[in-house]
Amino acid sequence: MALTATALIWSGNWVAGRWLQGTITPVALTFWRLVLAAAVLLPFAIVPLWRQRAALRREWPRLLVFAVIGLAAFNALVYFGLRTTTAINGALVNSASPIFVIVISWFGLGDRSTWRQGGGVAISLLGVAAILSRGDPEALLALRFGLGDLVILGAVFLWALYSTLLRHWPSALKPVTFVAATIGLSVVVLTPAYFIERAVVGGFEPTWNVALGIVYMAVLASILGYLCWNFGARAVGAGRASLFLHLIPAFAAVQAMLLLGERLQLFHLAGIVLILSGIYIATAARPFWRR
Repeated sequence: MALTATALIWSGNWVAGRWLQGTITPVALTFWRLVLAAAVLLPFAIVPLWRQRAALRREWPRLLVFAVIGLAAFNALVYFGLRTTTAINGALVNSASPIFVIVISWFGLGDRSTWRQGGGVAISLLGVAAILSRGDPEALLALRFGLGDLVILGAVFLWALYSTLLRHWPSALKPVTFVAATIGLSVVVLTPAYFIERAVVGGFEPTWNVALGIVYMAVLASILGYLCWNFGARAVGAGRASLFLHLIPAFAAVQAMLLLGERLQLFHLAGIVLILSGIYIATAARPFWRR
């Protein structure tokens, strides 16, 4: 239930990020989203933060890593990518997260792999390539991909790393304390970048659309979404939890078609079928042909 709720909430984040492109920069959007999230969460988290101050002092280097890769860099890259690609494309590329989790576990954590897992990864990567190339074989052969799609692919890798580390770096902090601490650290990390960007490119116009988007991202996508995700990932593991992320493109596609007028293309369907098939082959305990 928690992971399904996460998928529904985060699908709206992709649509909102695309909706706001051109009205606010990615760094500013990420910064104010997290500042508001910190302000909303602080009254509920200040007592738990104080009670667990010893654990905070002990774990702060790891919390800083989580804050940088899972909140600051991931979200800024997503919003940057959505400036030049659609919400549907971005959400579909995001569904490759379990493949990156498997690859990181192989090469970074020394997990043993099988031929079936390798084949599943290869099939899923074909699906990612179909989406990145928009179904154009010539673009695939020439490695001509859209910048936005490639940036989002980098963000997805960071998210997979964040999810994997959640499992392999278990925290003694309660969920609310963990989320509050990582959000607070992400604001600290983003503050210099935000003011440098503001000095170079200027600020943004605080319209009602921008305010509504930031409120949604702060309260739902930043607080409730991360609470549900962290709870679910710790309970079932990063690999199984990542499978629920495949609900995001389904939810996002419906929202993007209704709210943004985007269209679901044939290459989208081919890509998601290949990605899901590869993940099933790589992660199923026993594939259907051996049952």
